[in-house]
Amino acid sequence: MKNNHPPILFPYEPAEFWIQIRRIIQEEIRNTQKDISNGDEEEPLLQRREVATKLRISLVTLNDWVKRGLPSHKQRGRVYFLYSEVMEYIRKNDVKKLIQLE
Repeated sequence: MKNNHPPILFPYEPAEFWIQIRRIIQEEIRNTQKDISNGDEEEPLLQRREVATKLRISLVTLNDWVKRGLPSHKQRGRVYFLYSEVMEYIRKNDVKKLIQLE
């Protein structure tokens, strides 16, 4: 069976070329797995209602906490939260004191 494809000029023999491609792919997979295991995954943003429900507080209380310094992120006119930031804020601040000030 005749090959009708024109020859392609590579600095490698075809077998060596595919070995190099496989090595590159394997290295990229390893690097991606390292990034994931190092916690480089992006934390999802939570909506106001989700945070209020998880903390068992009202949206009014949540809004008050935002005014007092609870980290929030605004995107397209909406307010979102990172759960890790919310929990860090609660750890650093006396929640009982925050609730009494309302």
